[in-house]
Amino acid sequence: MIHRLSDFEGLNGLRVIADGEFAVTGKLSTPLDGLCVPLRSANYAGEVNANPRISAVVTTREIANSLDSRIAIAVADDPDAAHSEIHAKLALAHAEELRKTPNSIDRSAVIDPSARIADHAVSIGAGAWIGPNVHIAPGVTVSDHCVLHSGVALGVPGFNTGRIGGRLRIVPQLGGVFLSPYVELLANCCVARAIFGGATTLGEETVADNLVYIAHDVQIGRAVQICALANILGRTVIGDNAYIGPSAVVKNGLTLGDGARVSMGAVVTQDVPAGATVSGNFAVPHDRFLDHIRSIR
Repeated sequence: MIHRLSDFEGLNGLRVIADGEFAVTGKLSTPLDGLCVPLRSANYAGEVNANPRISAVVTTREIANSLDSRIAIAVADDPDAAHSEIHAKLALAHAEELRKTPNSIDRSAVIDPSARIADHAVSIGAGAWIGPNVHIAPGVTVSDHCVLHSGVALGVPGFNTGRIGGRLRIVPQLGGVFLSPYVELLANCCVARAIFGGATTLGEETVADNLVYIAHDVQIGRAVQICALANILGRTVIGDNAYIGPSAVVKNGLTLGDGARVSMGAVVTQDVPAGATVSGNFAVPHDRFLDHIRSIR
């Protein structure tokens, strides 16, 4: 759906100075086209101008003069708050559209009677197994032969805050969750839906241990192993055949290459190249970590 900035004139003090179209709200790092983004620092004006995905910006009058003429511009005293209000209105409209989408549940899927599945916009494929007390929200696709053990929650809200109605709130989400075939999630795993559109995605044959948290907009490749209590934060991209050890934390927005390995308890704050192993808090290449341990013993 296409929107115009002028559709939101006056919202939270929003004033349009160069009208134009956009498709979705987002941030500078959101990998979607037709973005409307907030901009409160002139330091990022060059990045905005160079990003072909960005169609509209909510900013201050002082920064507006730094933006390209191709970009639709609205100004507000608090650009982040005005942008959050726009996003909230779009989320309400999106929820109404989702309600028009019927569920699609294959007859061969096995679903425990205690599972709670939304009454619209859920797709469950052939041979899927849905265990006790599983929760599946609208906008979730569970592909063929996935296995969800007790207490798994799919499509829960992601943690992203904004000021809506003058109060600090969790902003509503427009995206979904997509599980590729043969994904298996053990008890009480939690997968948040994407915030601005698209889907948090788990690749074919990816498996996750008990109590794993996968945040909004994460993209996980094929045959990835994620051990118990791991936390994979928003917008992380993980390549095929990677391994995430028990209780590891992966910072938001990172990329872990194919075959990357994260050791038990590691706190990952930088990208991990394909085939590399990192350990420690903060995580460093595994051999450097071992050298350090030997040096202090």
